[in-house]
Amino acid sequence: MTEQLKAEAFVREARPALMELTFGCEVNHGQGKDRKITFISKAVGVISLMRTNKHGDWQPYSIEQCYQDNLKIIGHPINLQDWLAVLRERLDESRWHLKSDGRVMWEDHGVNFEKLKFNLTTGQPNSPQDYANFNQIVNN
Repeated sequence: MTEQLKAEAFVREARPALMELTFGCEVNHGQGKDRKITFISKAVGVISLMRTNKHGDWQPYSIEQCYQDNLKIIGHPINLQDWLAVLRERLDESRWHLKSDGRVMWEDHGVNFEKLKFNLTTGQPNSPQDYANFNQIVNN
């Protein structure tokens, strides 16, 4: 498992709301990359899913069908606030802060160190090393 997958799994476990089947949640119907579909709405026992294949077609499902078809919940996209909430839960907030350029600075005995950096456009750790640093910080 890559550092990125390991970090994302840790955040999803720490933030269960990311795995709820609500608007914006992605699920996988199985067979092939074109089977990834996004949850659109839920009304009286029916959910609407939009496939992300080239056709972009709508597929109504009953909730029972979802369970019968073994739809795998991928989850909601992890945003910057999710990454920071996990850091906030795991660390003493007085020792770290987020700079305006996305760097997470860590204070140790009065000296500031950059621990990791987030891409403020995507809200994700900036590089593979930043995912590894995140895992190290949260002892994952």
